[in-house]
Amino acid sequence: MKQQLKYLASLIALFVFFTQLTLADTDYNQAKKMLDAGEILSLEQILTKVSKHTPGRILELELEIDGEQPLYEIELIDAEGIVWELKVNAKTAKLIERKQDK
Repeated sequence: MKQQLKYLASLIALFVFFTQLTLADTDYNQAKKMLDAGEILSLEQILTKVSKHTPGRILELELEIDGEQPLYEIELIDAEGIVWELKVNAKTAKLIERKQDK
């Protein structure tokens, strides 16, 4: 019985792992298509502009489509250890929202 539970737990873990890989691959492909079509700026361009008003080390980054507007959601930590959450227009690099993570 214990062996069967371990086997089942392993199968569930593998399923979750591979599902996440597939989702990440899909997100990457979508972002690549949007970049190639000129619908969004490159991540390098976005981060260069963001670092001018909120310098720090990137902790998490996600591309989201909010209606028709592509957004980068960026979480970063500054030199003082403060974590910031930013929403940036992925097409223009305009900062939409900046808030301290609590």
